Amino acid sequence: MKKYFASIKDYSGYVQLNKRQKIIIASVLVTIGLIVSTQTTSFLYAKFRLIFVLGIIGYLLSLWALWEGMSKTKAIILLILPTFYTISVASFYFLLPVRWLTRLPVAFLFSVSFYTLLLSQNVFNVASLRTIPLYRAASTSSFVFTIITAFFLYNVIFAFNLPFYLNGVVVLLLSFLLILQVLWSVKMENITGQMITYSFILGLLIGEGAVALSFWPVAPTIWSLALSTYMYILLGIVNDFLRERLNKKNIKEYIFVGVFILTFSFLVTSWSG
Repeated sequence: MKKYFASIKDYSGYVQLNKRQKIIIASVLVTIGLIVSTQTTSFLYAKFRLIFVLGIIGYLLSLWALWEGMSKTKAIILLILPTFYTISVASFYFLLPVRWLTRLPVAFLFSVSFYTLLLSQNVFNVASLRTIPLYRAASTSSFVFTIITAFFLYNVIFAFNLPFYLNGVVVLLLSFLLILQVLWSVKMENITGQMITYSFILGLLIGEGAVALSFWPVAPTIWSLALSTYMYILLGIVNDFLRERLNKKNIKEYIFVGVFILTFSFLVTSWSG
């Protein structure tokens, strides 16, 4: 009997997963859910319900993969980006042609990117407890994923053809959450009034930008590109300011990007209707 229980104990130790293995499994399972969900229904309402469910699955699997060292604050803040990234890519995935030749490469890219994203969030999870050398790379990765996620989400919002004021409200709320998790990663402490204030003000500015662009005859891609660039500039300046890295060179780069995208948007806009 003792040998039997000893063998069970050895087996349980053998199958115990480390954090990297959990991240790989979570990435694969979310990708499978992404592929399967697009093959189950053709009704628009059902598609958005599946996207919402997939977002919950992405959250739960991310929580499971990053559970070690997780606190209540991190369980909310750290998982905003993986959840929203899953929802944004799933929304875009539904728009692709129903061909495996198109969807499989996108699913593969999503799996790799989701794995990279969870690795970045894991760095924040660990860096909040002790200093590690990968923090700066994780910050850059998280910032890029935030802008990409915002681009996809703004594209979906525009596709709903909402009234201008609802565009502003929805963009404000989504931008607030995305910005909050980026600002939290600067010091990785409890959520402060300063973080909430900065996040709300930046979200409000982007929401106002969405209202203004609602009267601009642009394509959905240009609408979302302009808004995500606006977020890139505002969030980049505030992020660099909080990290004490803001200088004239950075500001000039942000201005250049803004002027370039604004000029591009003007050139590709059909003003004749």
